[in-house]
Amino acid sequence: MTSLSGGAPLAHYFTNPRAFPLLLLPWWLEASIRASPSRDFQQDLVYSTVNGYYAVRLIDDLMDGDAPPPREVIPALQFFHTEFARSYARYFRFGHPFWEAFIAGWLGGAEAASRDVRFETIDAERFVQVSAKKTVAARVPLAAVCHRYGRTDLLEPWYGFVDLFGGWHQMLNDIVGWNRDLEAGRTTYFLSRARASTHSADSIAEWVVADGLAWGRAQLDASMDSLKIAAARLQCPPLVAYLDERQRAIELEWQRLVPSLAALSRLAAVMR
Repeated sequence: MTSLSGGAPLAHYFTNPRAFPLLLLPWWLEASIRASPSRDFQQDLVYSTVNGYYAVRLIDDLMDGDAPPPREVIPALQFFHTEFARSYARYFRFGHPFWEAFIAGWLGGAEAASRDVRFETIDAERFVQVSAKKTVAARVPLAAVCHRYGRTDLLEPWYGFVDLFGGWHQMLNDIVGWNRDLEAGRTTYFLSRARASTHSADSIAEWVVADGLAWGRAQLDASMDSLKIAAARLQCPPLVAYLDERQRAIELEWQRLVPSLAALSRLAAVMR
């Protein structure tokens, strides 16, 4: 846990503005239902979600094989999974409809991760149907909020937003980490696009500089447009404000990057 946060306080790992807003989404959802969210309930959701994240991250690190965790850490998976599920038992008896949503979200994310790692190439359809669904477990605490307050009519709209955001977030990670993924031999939609547009592995970096980053940004912008429409339908102003801030942050990073990209493109053209 400490290694993931880079030595910083553990809370910083989950409150980083660039992180998937796992802890914020259930709060925003409850705030859209009730004037004052229950802090005790939300505290239990936070505890559960953090444990669920560590369970998923431990499995991901094992699957990636890039920097596998020490063997003595692996049994902690049982603790993380138990605590992730046990928090919900305080609110929903055995047989409650919530548990069907729990199973669908928890196992849905596992299925997506299992399928995604087997792909040798990922096209747009596979990205939407599989790669972007690896974050589907984020539906679980949302389902808890909806079932606790009898607002299951909100499940599908919020699920739809999570799925869209999962795609946007995955694409951003694939773009930012393209070189690391390439070196590790991992398959992503971004790298699949690169390989389809180049003649050799040596020219992938050239494609990224000349065309790839601009293509990736266009994908992110289109996804963000869909996200803002979905967020507006949820009638959740904090969620809309969050998306605006994420978009502004990426725009600032892009503006800082443009001059360097132009120089690299000119260098690549000279070296052809």
